[in-house]
Amino acid sequence: MPPLGENQRYGRLTVPNGGDPTYRRWLPAPTSVEAPLDRYYFATVQPTAPQPGAPEEFIARRAYSKADIDYFGIGFENYDQLVDSIFGTVIEASFDRTQVTQTVTDSGYERTGEYQGHTVFARSDVSRRVAVGDGVVVWTSVQQYDQPNLEALIDAGAGERPRYHEENARFDQLTTAAGGNAHLIVNTDIHDPTGRPAMLADAFRFDADTAYQVVSYRYKDDRVPTESALQNALQEGGYRFTTEAETFDVQINGSLATVEAQVPFNSKREIAPEYDLPQVTWSGTQDADATWVTFRHEAGESISADRLYYDLDRPDDFGEIEKQPLWPDRNSDSVSSGAEATVDLSEHPVAEGVSLVYSTGGTHFHVLFTVDLQGETDA
Repeated sequence: MPPLGENQRYGRLTVPNGGDPTYRRWLPAPTSVEAPLDRYYFATVQPTAPQPGAPEEFIARRAYSKADIDYFGIGFENYDQLVDSIFGTVIEASFDRTQVTQTVTDSGYERTGEYQGHTVFARSDVSRRVAVGDGVVVWTSVQQYDQPNLEALIDAGAGERPRYHEENARFDQLTTAAGGNAHLIVNTDIHDPTGRPAMLADAFRFDADTAYQVVSYRYKDDRVPTESALQNALQEGGYRFTTEAETFDVQINGSLATVEAQVPFNSKREIAPEYDLPQVTWSGTQDADATWVTFRHEAGESISADRLYYDLDRPDDFGEIEKQPLWPDRNSDSVSSGAEATVDLSEHPVAEGVSLVYSTGGTHFHVLFTVDLQGETDA
C-alpha cells in the first residue's frame, strides 16, 4: 500500500464492536504441537456476500480465502465461519454430512479412518487430508500450510489440547480486543510501522453504509510507542490499509494500540473480475518420467476457460509467472467437473513444478494449484 500522506485525516470514530472470538476454539497452543513454530498466524472469514461498494482489500482477501481451499459441496457463502491457520482450515456450517462425504469421495479422496468422531479422507497427488464431522470440515494441504496438522485442529476444537489464548496472555488480550469480524488476519510476529515488534490483528467490520478497517498491535510492555509516533509512522509507511480509507483514529491503551480507519461504501464500485475466483477441487497427475502433467477439475464451480493458464517453475524463473493458455481450444467455454488438460513437459526437462493460474488479463493473477515435480511430503 502507498503511504497515507500528510493530508490523511485523524479524528475519533465510532466503530461497531467485534463479535465473540469463537475462532479461538480452533487455535491450538504452540506448546501443544510437536514441531516448533517460527511464527503463528491465521485468518478468519464470515463468508456472507460482500455489500455493494465494500473495500477492494476486503473483497480480495475474501476471494483468496475462497479459492485456496478445496470444494466440499457446501458452498462458500453457506459457511458460518472459516478459520485458516498454519495447521489447516476449519469450516463451520450447517450441512448434510452424507452429502459432503459423497462430494469428497467423488472428487478423488479415499477414506482412511475415523478420528474424534470425524471421518477422515486423504489423497496423494498433492498431499491433502479432510475430516468431516457434524457441522465441521477440517482440511489440510502440504501446498497451503506451513505445518499441516489435522489432529491438532480437531483436538483443539474438542478441548483435548490447550488453545493458544488459554496459555498466552498477550495473544488472549489481542484476540479479545479484535473479537469476531467479517474478516480478520492475525500474525504474532511482525513489526509495527514504527519498527517495534508486535502481535497484529487486522480486521474488517461493517455497519449499514460504512466499512471499518481495525488494526490492533499488542506490544511487549516496554516497547509501546506514543500515539504521535504511531501516527507519524503510518503517514510515512501506510502499513496495509485499504486505499479507500479516510478518517483514522489512533488510540493506545496500555500495551495495546488500535488504529481504526473509516471506509465509506462506493455504490458505483463493482467487484473486479480478478476477484471472481472459483472454489474447486483440482487434481494433478504426472507420468513416471515427468514428461507431462494433467490437471483435472474434480468438483466445484465452473470457470471460463479463457481465465485458466499454466506456468512452469524453472530454476531461472526468479519468481516470474509466464502464463500459457491451458484450454486454448475452448476460448470462453466453461471448465467444469470432469474437464482435463495436459501440459507437455518434454521440452522442459529442468522444470520443477507446474502451476494452474487464474487470470483475467494484464499482470494480475492468482495461483490456484501447483504440482511439484520434485515430490512432496505427506500432510
